Amino acid sequence: MSCKNCQYNITETAFYCQDCGAKVVTERLTVKRMFLDFLDKVFGWDNTYLRTFRTMAVAPDKVAKDYIDGVRKKFMPPFTFLLIGLTIATLVFNSFSDKYTEFSSGMFGESFYRIQFDSAKEKNDSLKNLESENEQKAFEDFMQEQIEGQKKTQGMLLKYFNLSAFLLMPVYTFIAFLVFGRKKYNFAEHLVINCYVQGLSMMTITFLFIIALMIHPYIFTSNVLIAIFYYSFTYKRLCNLSLGRTLWKFIKFLLILIITFIIFILSIVIIGIILDKVFGINLLN
Repeated sequence: MSCKNCQYNITETAFYCQDCGAKVVTERLTVKRMFLDFLDKVFGWDNTYLRTFRTMAVAPDKVAKDYIDGVRKKFMPPFTFLLIGLTIATLVFNSFSDKYTEFSSGMFGESFYRIQFDSAKEKNDSLKNLESENEQKAFEDFMQEQIEGQKKTQGMLLKYFNLSAFLLMPVYTFIAFLVFGRKKYNFAEHLVINCYVQGLSMMTITFLFIIALMIHPYIFTSNVLIAIFYYSFTYKRLCNLSLGRTLWKFIKFLLILIITFIIFILSIVIIGIILDKVFGINLLN
């Protein structure tokens, strides 16, 4: 008997081809068989995505290390894993775009806006001499203005969520390359690590967002802590770092990332203003 996929000679009792690994199919195709095959491919225990996701959840360093070391069939390729996470996150977030912008802009507490207001007050003479009641009203107006501005920015980023994530991926990787070292892993290998971690983060954020829709918005904010944990844990294991060195390196990574992110946001805002004023293209609409 020959394999129907590669024509390799196999025995009559074989369940899989010894050459290409394809399953030997002898029964006639039915709707029931098609449905069962679909369930097995999408939700089956041996599904490549589910296997990758499960392993990433408990041992993220193993997935990245195996792929870097040449084990390419066991887990899903990093870019594909990231793309699936991004696609699902984009679909969910855009389906509830108002809630997403509300949750994202509400991640900062009142104290965050109070610091900004006090800083603005020091530079604005008209705010220095306000009475307590007027100052509170000015602060509330300032906070609402900041929140509305963040909502517009978040809305614009949401429209280009996939594009933004892919543009930022080399940035994350380059910062990790600088902070966690270039001796053990080169840039391409750091890119593999970041794609896997970001792919897991996208699915985690999406899951927490759905839970937050049903229970409470504050649940969504916990995605930051989870992302920090997985990123630190992955690099700690991969680079054999102590807890102290891991924390120090991640603080460095975070500081560089925040500065880069601020520059990125400002660049988008400036480009948006230029397109609006010069070409009449409003990215927020």
